Amino acid sequence: SGSPSARAEALLTGRFHAGAPDVVLLARAPVSVDAPGARAAGLALVGRLCREPGVTGVDSYWTGPVTRGACRTPGARSSVDDAALRSADARTALVAVRLEGGGRAARAAVERLLPAATASPGPLRVQVTGHAVLDRALERYSERDLLRTEVLAVPATLLLLLFVFGSPAAACLPLAVGAVAVTGTLAVLRVLTAVTEVSTFALNITAAVGLALAIDYSLYLVARYREETAAGRAPEEAVQAAAGTAGRTVVVSAAAVALGLLALTLFPLHILRSMAYAGVSVVLLAAASALLLVPAALSRFPRAIGRGDLFARWRRPPGRARDGWRRLALRVMRRPLLVTAVTTGALLVLALPFRQVSFGFSDDRVLPRDAPEVRAAQELRDGFPQLRDPVEVVLPGWRPDGRGRVAELDAYARRLSVLPGVLAVRTATGSYIQGQDVPLACAAEASPAPGALPGCPALRNFASPAGTWLAVSGTAGPYAPESAALVGRLRAARAPAPVLAGGPTAQFEDARDVLARRLPWALGAMAAATFLLLLVFTRSVFLPLKALAVNLLSLTATFGAMVFVFQQGHLKWLVGDFTATGTISVVVPVITFCLAFGLSLDYEILLLARIREAHARTGDTVRATAAGLQAAGPLFTASAALVLAVLLALATAEVALVKLLAVTTALSVVLDTVAIRPLLVPAVMRLAGRANWWLPSLPRRLPRTARPSSPGARGLRASPDEELS
Repeated sequence: SGSPSARAEALLTGRFHAGAPDVVLLARAPVSVDAPGARAAGLALVGRLCREPGVTGVDSYWTGPVTRGACRTPGARSSVDDAALRSADARTALVAVRLEGGGRAARAAVERLLPAATASPGPLRVQVTGHAVLDRALERYSERDLLRTEVLAVPATLLLLLFVFGSPAAACLPLAVGAVAVTGTLAVLRVLTAVTEVSTFALNITAAVGLALAIDYSLYLVARYREETAAGRAPEEAVQAAAGTAGRTVVVSAAAVALGLLALTLFPLHILRSMAYAGVSVVLLAAASALLLVPAALSRFPRAIGRGDLFARWRRPPGRARDGWRRLALRVMRRPLLVTAVTTGALLVLALPFRQVSFGFSDDRVLPRDAPEVRAAQELRDGFPQLRDPVEVVLPGWRPDGRGRVAELDAYARRLSVLPGVLAVRTATGSYIQGQDVPLACAAEASPAPGALPGCPALRNFASPAGTWLAVSGTAGPYAPESAALVGRLRAARAPAPVLAGGPTAQFEDARDVLARRLPWALGAMAAATFLLLLVFTRSVFLPLKALAVNLLSLTATFGAMVFVFQQGHLKWLVGDFTATGTISVVVPVITFCLAFGLSLDYEILLLARIREAHARTGDTVRATAAGLQAAGPLFTASAALVLAVLLALATAEVALVKLLAVTTALSVVLDTVAIRPLLVPAVMRLAGRANWWLPSLPRRLPRTARPSSPGARGLRASPDEELS
């Protein structure tokens, strides 16, 4: 709220009653909007709108600015025909509506307004758009996406869980944990809406992440319980052992993921903070639900959950399946340098498209292109280029209240109109293109009030006791590099008073600047918190650093795909239709990083826990890595399949931003499962050797159960140094 663009927006909406309108109506006439029937219908439309509760003002081609309570009578002819609000073919006119307040009040006003806007328009065909209407559509489509995700993800996940666990009771348990986690998070978000803004996208992402993590944590606990009972432990002892080992992994994983998401609160953007609030809530609730419900269910129904396999006849023997992971680890560790180089190189090549990233903000094109609100917005862009997301230059406290200041404003507007990238300038003294006055299609007042500005009465709202503002239309669309350069030129141009620049491009520039300033702090806080947590968990300095490095590598290819698919528009046949705008929302990489990094860290902690247990038994890094992958490989593979079922269901979303987050996070999970854990981690562990377990000034003690290392891992020639811990 303290940025220059936000201050400019506050002045425009609060003091000038200007800026981007909440609702925009495109009224199209069969022949011309100047025809008597079309004009009468337009005036009647304005009259209905400005009498609606919650409407503070209406600006139209036929009437000019009209404040609430000063509506013109239907059929009355106005002295104002503002050409900027009429299309070039004279068949479409604009009606801009401003609403009182925001949030729920604006949504309620829109619900009341739309019937009045489309009822009995006479010869006019009315289309409706504007940011308040688009927000309403976004909520509607988000609700549909959430329902579609549930309808697709829950049955698919249940079938996969049934195949993974073999037992119907065990398969239903993770879904129960996920239901508790998601329901609890919805309650938290409902409370948060009373004190802060919560983004619509937080709801969809929260449901998917909550279900995915609940499945992960339940899978770890149930799998460890079955492993302990297969080793001959009694059910009660197996529950205690599972809670003490897999439960510890769940706690560390949830803490690491929550700390990563908590870094989003360092950014002063409500969409990022919403994701942080929702993400941290669902992660902690998923962990707490799993740690409470799963041991209780295992104790109450040990036979139903712990035994039975409906698919036993179609499975490979567990020993053979697990032995395949051990053999893969040993083959990788025979040539660790080659595997590390090839895997890292391939991931970096996949990341190359990210060099061409172009950032922007999300707009109406995140919605389906056939949505009526989107079609109206596109017609607005095509038919009224001079009104296309202008840069709003505000001169706070400066008013052209004398002849000298009027001349000064006129000269300033002319200077701005000749700047590179400027299409037109409108302000209280007139409209300008390339330094020249543009005649306005309105009649000047016969006898203007003393001291009043000359020209068109429709331009009087450009000046008020709060100051003066100018609408500068650019030749390029918002967020384009040319538009960003134009904002810089407007802020640097010589002006009669200090300048505040508003509008979408200025808001984007300010958001990008604050993200750039806060990003090092957020990444540093996330890395430090993760490092300290893993340092305590692994009692090693190298392993936390390795975890951070390999997780970052898995994200490089994810960012490359983000640009290749969603910015450049490739592979639509694979991910589903969407509108490629040529930009990526500036907040998306930050959200994707936190989500994908958290899921990758979950698998890393699971693998490190198993490797650490094996190393405590053997004291040998090579055999411990092979044994750890042998134990964790089936778990994170099954977990990845289940998480992908949830994310791919979310990828069917009609809202492009949700689709983007789902697809890129799913790709990160795939790369993590097929490249990072089975290939890169064993190779790096082999190269590090003894350094894996180095902890300065705190000598490690092996448990009494530790055995001296064997001469070497089967099928692997290792040096003596690497055989010793």
